[in-house]
Amino acid sequence: MYFWKCWRDTRSFFIAFLIIAAAAIPVTALVCTGTGLMRDFGAEAVRSTFGLLITVIALGLGAIGAVHEFADGAVHFLFTKPRSRAYFVWAGWVVGCFEVLAIAIVNLSAGGITLAFYRGPVWSGLPSALKGFNIIDVVLYGLVYYGLTYSLTAVLRNGLKGLGASMAVMTGFWNLVIVLHRLWNISIPVPADRIGNLPMAISNGIWIAVALLFVVGAQTAVERAEI
Repeated sequence: MYFWKCWRDTRSFFIAFLIIAAAAIPVTALVCTGTGLMRDFGAEAVRSTFGLLITVIALGLGAIGAVHEFADGAVHFLFTKPRSRAYFVWAGWVVGCFEVLAIAIVNLSAGGITLAFYRGPVWSGLPSALKGFNIIDVVLYGLVYYGLTYSLTAVLRNGLKGLGASMAVMTGFWNLVIVLHRLWNISIPVPADRIGNLPMAISNGIWIAVALLFVVGAQTAVERAEI
């Protein structure tokens, strides 16, 4: 029942982005009909749109998914239920994860099918769009920042504060990476790049653990907070 509530609270945002994900590339193709742009740069358009959508929905769903449960007015009611506080934290996070993945799948599928009209059979459209493009990296990137935004929103109990804090952390982190690399040639791994010389599977597992640690941190903070 609580999972249904989480879905109901976020469904408007989810449906809106699902429509955008499905329509972005087909609409672009219609606008560019006859120009050759989709034939020459269609794959890059699919990749860019995918990366942008993942970033936006990670921030948006992270802020919206937690604010309904942990806003000051609702939390008093939730914490009187027999369920643990951890349950409420993780349930909202799981629903958001499935929504992020659903939007990603729709966007990739729409892009692949659209490119098929320019590059051959429908079934070759998606591989063509994703040639040289690591889907797992982008999805992991989105899940890390989704976990960060969701966790900060749950801790701060405010969607705008959680979103602002997440963007501040992201901006500060990326600036730190750039400064360290330019001044001292120190490379810091960023989500979801390979970590050192570790096998990619292990590196991906570490990034998944990072995403989960954000939620664990939020759970700990919520459990210790006074109602």
